Amino acid sequence: MSPPGMVRVRHFEFLCRAHGVEPTAERFRAFYQLIRNMGFFSFASRGAAKKILLNPPKSFHDWKPKFFYIREEVIPIAMTFRACSAPIPKEDLPIPKHANWYQ
Repeated sequence: MSPPGMVRVRHFEFLCRAHGVEPTAERFRAFYQLIRNMGFFSFASRGAAKKILLNPPKSFHDWKPKFFYIREEVIPIAMTFRACSAPIPKEDLPIPKHANWYQ
């Protein structure tokens, strides 16, 4: 995951915890969608969703030389890995406008 994607994940977690809401993947996906940008996975705001990160950092200098990959066999749990060349399915998720945690 690229640094901008990680910023979105951590910011979402901090907001949830500050409001006493459990951060979940389902809730995260109400605000963001997976994208591929320049060969890396990241997250972009979901079109009609509320914007929760109003001023994201503009750039991260010199992060690519420090980027590293972890081989699948060293991860102790079963995980699904996505090939960077695989298409990302389009998701049309309903915006949970009436859920208490979305307010």
